Amino acid sequence: MQIRNILVGYDESAPARRALTLAEDLATRYGARVVIVTVLRAVDIPVDVMAPTETYVMSARRALEREADRIRAQGNRVVAFVEVGEPARTLVEIAERLEIDMTVLGRSGKGALARLMLGSVTTSLLHMTTKPIVIAP
Repeated sequence: MQIRNILVGYDESAPARRALTLAEDLATRYGARVVIVTVLRAVDIPVDVMAPTETYVMSARRALEREADRIRAQGNRVVAFVEVGEPARTLVEIAERLEIDMTVLGRSGKGALARLMLGSVTTSLLHMTTKPIVIAP
């Protein structure tokens, strides 16, 4: 199996950071491109006159670009996207569109209950894709 494109679901949580580190290591080993994606659920975006949705998305994009710049500085190829939608479905759509060979995810994401089990996005992806998924510890 040739690995050319590695997708990482990223939400700034500790498990997502571990997944990103693992994806970087795999990209270096296989000469693959890292595709980092943050998916913001519309229901999680605060509705605030002082901070419209665009501001929230731009904040997420800046955080993601900092990570992408750090990875580029280490010599890896990387692209980064911020999308609004249902996380698992959006990651699958991006994986299909960009011909992703492997997805790397954290064990769980943000949220108190997420720390107690395999994350809901990770669990959903296990049922929605035929490509390999690597779960970072």
